[in-house]
Amino acid sequence: MALFECRSLTKKIGTYRLADIDFDLEGGTILGLIGINGCGKTTLLRTILGSYRIDTDAEDTGELILNGHHFHKALKEYRNDIAYVLQECPFNENMHAGEVGERYGYYYRNFNKSRYFALLGEYGIDPKKGISELSKGQVIKMQLAFARSYPALLYIFDEPAGNLDVHFRDEFYELIRKLVSDEKHAVIISSHLVSELEHIADELLWMGREEERGFVRFIGSIDDLKNIYRLLSVDKEENNIPKELIAGKRERASHCEYLLCRKDEEFDKALPEDMVKKLVFPTLQEIMYYVEKEEA
Repeated sequence: MALFECRSLTKKIGTYRLADIDFDLEGGTILGLIGINGCGKTTLLRTILGSYRIDTDAEDTGELILNGHHFHKALKEYRNDIAYVLQECPFNENMHAGEVGERYGYYYRNFNKSRYFALLGEYGIDPKKGISELSKGQVIKMQLAFARSYPALLYIFDEPAGNLDVHFRDEFYELIRKLVSDEKHAVIISSHLVSELEHIADELLWMGREEERGFVRFIGSIDDLKNIYRLLSVDKEENNIPKELIAGKRERASHCEYLLCRKDEEFDKALPEDMVKKLVFPTLQEIMYYVEKEEA
């Protein structure tokens, strides 16, 4: 049985709707969550956290299961197994950093207050300093100290790295790898730093947006995603590329660049030999750029 299961989740926020989000997460897995702004990444994470209800009266559907605890049947136990670091601070900003452990730690099973204060010290944060006085990077570190102070199974990070200095960002990624090394924990991390995410994520959940609907564009390993795409650079005069292969295009002064997609990965069966020799594997960032640019 998977550590975490998201079953056919549909969630409405105003006129926007996440539609049929479905995936499993095994222990030991880092899942990267990517997609354009407004596709519903934060809505998905906040629903998984329990900040948003799955409200059947509002036509929400689906079920979330973490370590055998169902969102609908055992929400308290379900939430106790989740730790988080969010882009927007979830704590009362009128508090001091130390008060976060005193006030909020009460709600989590086996919260270790001594460990929380030790981690604040490790991260260079004065517990007597007000949250509103901390930099954005320090607020992220304070949340990280809190997240590491009780025995969670699923860690959720919503755009955590953008406000961290480069040195600590490397430490943060190393920490994520250690969190899942025992294969009993899992991580979901949303980030716009796609080139960095490519190096730490085991799997990807790529979300797209179509008008007022958010949907899963791809779920699987990064290698599986990259294997079905190729980049091709040709002279502008060459127009014999099968249209069904073209996932995106960019025109340069002297040539055109195409992102090609073929689900069976057999590009040599659809292209002339001279073009096949020019094909290169794209980066994750290039795939996202071409596909989302084409749709826009």
